[in-house]
Amino acid sequence: MAEEKSINRTTINWFPGHMAKAKREMQENIRSVDMVIELRDARIPLSSQNPLLAEVIGNKPRCIVLAKKDQADDRVTESWISWLAGQGIYAIAMNLLKDSVAKTISNACQKIMADKIAKQKARGMRHVEIKAMVVGIPNVGKSTLINSVTGKKAAKTANHPGVTRNLQWIKVSPDVALLDTPGVLWPKFEDMEIGYKLALCGSVSENVVPVEELCNYGLEYLKVHYPEILKQRYGVESDQENEKIVADIARNRSIVTGDEGMDVRKAYLLLYKDFRDGTIGKVSWESPDEDAQ
Repeated sequence: MAEEKSINRTTINWFPGHMAKAKREMQENIRSVDMVIELRDARIPLSSQNPLLAEVIGNKPRCIVLAKKDQADDRVTESWISWLAGQGIYAIAMNLLKDSVAKTISNACQKIMADKIAKQKARGMRHVEIKAMVVGIPNVGKSTLINSVTGKKAAKTANHPGVTRNLQWIKVSPDVALLDTPGVLWPKFEDMEIGYKLALCGSVSENVVPVEELCNYGLEYLKVHYPEILKQRYGVESDQENEKIVADIARNRSIVTGDEGMDVRKAYLLLYKDFRDGTIGKVSWESPDEDAQ
């Protein structure tokens, strides 16, 4: 089995003004909701949690939705759900584009808020509406969730961070209302491993991390945990240096420059796009056994 090698480390700073504004607005609105739906990327459930959101959420009941489950390793995702349950956190994994999102979210909200609903009905209230704030880092699927539960494009979506900028209420059903919020990152990644994982999954702009550096990190991880993917998708062997792997990918995909030489830069960009979009295959970039210690 290949050994993970050290690579160059680049400090990642990412905190646009709209994110600071969004955090302040969430703090102002948290008192008006009953619970929180926190979206995380199923490929990186630990790295895609935001410590700043924990400050905002406080002791509010919450449901963690592991989005993009179709891009993650099923076995590892199941391990994460079990691990979170052990922490007393209710979590579900979803493909927000194909699953019955509205029904699943509604059931989860009612399960988590069952005690409050029962108490209010015991006091004579015939109808109890659950208000939930939807939070998460950029590009994790919040807008896709909102659009899925409403059946229309109530929120803008894109496969890059920073699309949703304003808070908005979305009526899901007579029983559930969601407060959508912009994605928020924290100012600086002290652990560079987290920064790389976020970049691999598209939650940090590709302009923040050098593509070659990012892809080399991804390749080292695949060589240890998913070496078969490199062979199956690109027809390259994993037991060689990254430069050779990328050159072989360029050759196998006929990525050439004008003088018929291999265009390694374009091969790196291809790799990055496959990492970000999940077309590389079902890969989990972290697991409870390795990362949740």
